[in-house]
Amino acid sequence: MIDCARDHAGGDTGWLMAGCKLNLFLHINGRRANGFHDLQTYFQLLEYGDELRVDADRSGRVQVAWTAGDEDTGGRPEHADDDLLFRAAMALKEAAVASGRLTSDDAARLGASIRLRKNVPVGGGLGGGSASSACLLNRLNRLWNVQMSAGELEAVALRLGADVPVFIRARSAMAHGIGERTRAVEVPGGPRQYLVLVPDMPVDTASLYAAPDLRRDSPKLDDAGMLEHWREAGNAFEPVVTARHPALAALLRDLRDEAGFARMTGSGSCLFAPVDSRDQGERIGRDLAEHHPQLRRFFVSPIAKTENQPVSDRAASPGKKSV
Repeated sequence: MIDCARDHAGGDTGWLMAGCKLNLFLHINGRRANGFHDLQTYFQLLEYGDELRVDADRSGRVQVAWTAGDEDTGGRPEHADDDLLFRAAMALKEAAVASGRLTSDDAARLGASIRLRKNVPVGGGLGGGSASSACLLNRLNRLWNVQMSAGELEAVALRLGADVPVFIRARSAMAHGIGERTRAVEVPGGPRQYLVLVPDMPVDTASLYAAPDLRRDSPKLDDAGMLEHWREAGNAFEPVVTARHPALAALLRDLRDEAGFARMTGSGSCLFAPVDSRDQGERIGRDLAEHHPQLRRFFVSPIAKTENQPVSDRAASPGKKSV
């Protein structure tokens, strides 16, 4: 299980693993008047992610330090106030005051030292930043004694990004709306582990949403049928991104040839394929790395354990376009 899910109920005080996600499929069902998109997707959570250590204090300051893990720290925002972890801590303070759980004076005295060991690539479609910010909300909720429920934390998380709430409970889930209406469920008979490729190929998500060739009219389909036949579904961003990046298209084609199935996650550029074993995944990764210099690295991860849950009753509301 992803460590941060345990932390919501009280857990270890050391480093926590935040997890990340794959979009096993991603359909866009329409575009709202406010510019946001209605989605139907499945968030498959993985037992791989950034690591987080949080120490609370009474300094009134929130300090975030990044250290290199599997990734370097080059993706850190230039300004500290733009760091999603800093914004998450501030959002929790504001919500705690607004709900009457903390006074303004109490909130002003709360501080934290946050250390992030960066493992998930920035901007690859894996949701590493979203997972880490959700992990931090869970952690500070306990350390600051805010005592919000998981549902209340999900509402705070939605202010940070559309795919942040799913990481609060850390359960793989079907998602609708802008990604915030979720139902925790496992893929019936689905793969237990995945090979993930990390290309050295940045993708501009904002430009993809504005792309004229992005399909925005996929019909809303039955969740059960989508999960049963998820391999026959698709990712609306994949044809747009591969048309712009021929080298990525070639890598995806060869991954399909080797693994039998492959897809891009989120808005890219990371690719994934189900594998039967770690050895198989590592062999495929090494083979591809020999022929594709744009493949920066790869990893193999098991899926995160999920218990099936009823559909969330949270109403759709605006949030950031984050996939």
